[in-house]
Amino acid sequence: MPSKDFTYLLRADIYHPLSQLHLPSQFRTPNSQPLPSTPIPTLLANHNFRSAAAAAALRLCTPPAPPHEELFSLLYTRLACLTLINHLPFAAEESKALQDIDSPFYRDELTGKNVLPWELRVLAVRLQGVGYGDGRRAVGGYYDLAREARAEIKKSADPEEKQTWKERLRELGLCVANALIEMGDAGAAIRHLESLRPRNGEDEVLEGRLALLYIKAGNVDAARQCLSDTSASELRPLLSMADGRYAEAAEEWKASPSSDLAVQNLAVCLFYTGEVDETAELLDQLIEKGRSFHALTFNLATVYELCSEKSSQRKENLVERVSKGIEEKGGGERGVVDFKL
Repeated sequence: MPSKDFTYLLRADIYHPLSQLHLPSQFRTPNSQPLPSTPIPTLLANHNFRSAAAAAALRLCTPPAPPHEELFSLLYTRLACLTLINHLPFAAEESKALQDIDSPFYRDELTGKNVLPWELRVLAVRLQGVGYGDGRRAVGGYYDLAREARAEIKKSADPEEKQTWKERLRELGLCVANALIEMGDAGAAIRHLESLRPRNGEDEVLEGRLALLYIKAGNVDAARQCLSDTSASELRPLLSMADGRYAEAAEEWKASPSSDLAVQNLAVCLFYTGEVDETAELLDQLIEKGRSFHALTFNLATVYELCSEKSSQRKENLVERVSKGIEEKGGGERGVVDFKL
């Protein structure tokens, strides 16, 4: 590719410093922090997303300037990790540095192709929509990418490459629905997903997304129809939960294949049927197995608040258990909001 100047993406003032104040004190100890020399791929593999975001920004701002392929990979890592640790405003602001991702400046002068990686372009569309406070901008950006994907499908002679572009086009369809939901227009998102239904066969992921959206909108009958036509059986107990039949839903979750999702939803059903002790026991078992995702720790902290006069002490103990588990088995940091502190 002919040389282009991307040094405007290497300015230190673009990238926000990341404070540790949102972390419980147990996650700010030296033992819980990865070494500064830890490679970014290792940080990502261990879910140390805050450290990976900081490392990516440091490499971007430290001479010598990385080759453009590495630069764009680092920028994607930075923005994706900020999104994963709930620093969406930072990611949205930093994505503005790319400016117009469909600008001729980003086109290879020889091939005419966009030099930005596809995943970075998709992420930037969403973040810039958030950054400029315009959800329609994101929807329009996804449609621009979809137009490009359709063109590539038509002209591609390689079956594998053609399939890659088809998968990208399908993912863009789901991205549009997500953007509409973020705009608060669930009805438009439902109509959009319905328009993506294949004429022949079924799309399990699409039907599952539609069912969840119907449940969110309160149309349980439509959700039931979606799940009756698909093999996404792991979602069917949600129909009983949406109808308020928690005892039946609990039995359905017990009969479902074992997974963290099934166990947590079973615990929720038991909570609503008054079996609070068993709810806490199930959630505690997941913690002991090294699971500590946001919904799990948040729900367990809620149980502590509702059922104990010493909820603050129990939540602090929960933080200790999770931090020790992460030190022993690996995993990312957790914020104070995860434990309702």
